[in-house]
Amino acid sequence: MRVPAFIAFSMLTGFLVGCTTSNGDAGQSSKNEAQCAGFGFEEGTDAFANCMMRLSMRQGGRQQPDHDTLVNQYRSRSLARQGDDRYPVCSAANMDAELDITTGKWVGPNCQMAPD
Repeated sequence: MRVPAFIAFSMLTGFLVGCTTSNGDAGQSSKNEAQCAGFGFEEGTDAFANCMMRLSMRQGGRQQPDHDTLVNQYRSRSLARQGDDRYPVCSAANMDAELDITTGKWVGPNCQMAPD
């Protein structure tokens, strides 16, 4: 007799907690959507998703690294992976690769730097 009452109570508590936590970000998310749409990005596109991500990061106090820092991080990762056949050689075809102007080679978070 106590087990069914406990299960019912647990389910009700879980439902109520779920409702209260999901509404906390709803207002901010709709503001971000309106702002990205105001910038001219269409909902459902990669550009819109990137806009939403950047606004969310800015509001969370996390700042994206500047371009030089990003390229330096990519260079060190790509160099460390050099010769590792599990990673493709970085090229302009990689969506998130950057051209490292100090080496003249492509670097990225998921590829290896081309050998010399």
